[in-house]
Amino acid sequence: MKKLRIILPVLIALVLLTVLATVLSVSFAKEEEKSATVPFEVVETTEYVSKPKKPKFEDLTGDFLHISTELENTFNANFVKRLTTHFNQVYPILAERWNYGIMYDVNYDMGELEGAAAYQMGTSNPLVMQICLIEGHFKANPGDVHTLTHELTHALQVYKDSKYGASNNANGGSWITEGIADVSRYNYDPGFVLYNYASNQKYTDSYRITARFFIWIEDNVQETFVEQFHEALKCEPYSAKFFVRITGYTVDELWQMYAESDHKIKS
Repeated sequence: MKKLRIILPVLIALVLLTVLATVLSVSFAKEEEKSATVPFEVVETTEYVSKPKKPKFEDLTGDFLHISTELENTFNANFVKRLTTHFNQVYPILAERWNYGIMYDVNYDMGELEGAAAYQMGTSNPLVMQICLIEGHFKANPGDVHTLTHELTHALQVYKDSKYGASNNANGGSWITEGIADVSRYNYDPGFVLYNYASNQKYTDSYRITARFFIWIEDNVQETFVEQFHEALKCEPYSAKFFVRITGYTVDELWQMYAESDHKIKS
């Protein structure tokens, strides 16, 4: 009887432990089954990736481009449309390249400079530039609107000049600004061709001759020459030391190197 009293509580304890173990085992199994079947929440979506659209040029007419009544009456509507299309496509790119993205107002008007296609001039308002078109040239060459890339570059150069203040004169001579403007046209007008080197040329000959020289410097001496040269002209009056500062050579040394080279340009 005494043994029974001792054994009975032990048996009851064993039974309770067994039941508890069974309950815990079933609970863990259900949790494992739940976690195995639903590892994460599935979220349905109806989002779609849209096809990228072609870039669209903003119409800047009226905001930045102003065409005079005289010009509109001189040329037909197709030519005026050609002018506005060229302006919309090129002017924002030129402003980004040459003037920190800042666009000035530009007036297109008629001009009377014999032998020219067009020319740029300032106005009484330093934030308004005027470009004058020559009737004879554009009536004979109505497709030559890309020449205005050169003039629009002038409108954005605005160099610090000791004589004229903010202007595109560059103090060192028009060969500098004209050369850079033709570099600009060469970069953004696929049909524009620079003159080949000839032994009777000088770097001060301006336009396409100077432009080719500047591009040759970029290709063979300092790849950011035009960018640095242009920036220096924006910040201080022209000095021949700009060439030494940027390339390590004087302008005469660079021209001699150019003259003795094959004169080829890569870009």
